[in-house]
Amino acid sequence: MPEDAGSDTPEVRLGKPGERVKLLSLDDLDRRRNSYRKAMSLIAALEADAGGREALSVGQRQLVQRAAVHGAMIEDFETRWLAGQEVDPSIYCMLTNSQRRLLEGIGLRRQPKPLNQIDQEALAIYETELQS
Repeated sequence: MPEDAGSDTPEVRLGKPGERVKLLSLDDLDRRRNSYRKAMSLIAALEADAGGREALSVGQRQLVQRAAVHGAMIEDFETRWLAGQEVDPSIYCMLTNSQRRLLEGIGLRRQPKPLNQIDQEALAIYETELQS
């Protein structure tokens, strides 16, 4: 009887037995693709939010990359849905939940920016309108 008989887990193989396989990275992608540019833009923004690339550990940089790729995929789902295409809501929810956990793992939290003079004036006008 074969070793894997009765196993419900499918075998995952990257290549033929004995064949060397080159693992791909983001650097192997066509940099002109919108998906690549979006992911790279998100990586840069997330790194900046976390204090800059130099301030991040290797593990944190890995989480940033994963969160950015999730973000690019989520944006693609949202765009397709808003354009009237069918999307799988369970995959969308799975991606957004996973991205949130990745962002929490990096330690990113929403930090309110201090109000500048224009913001304070706009807030005062808004509050005045609410009271009337």
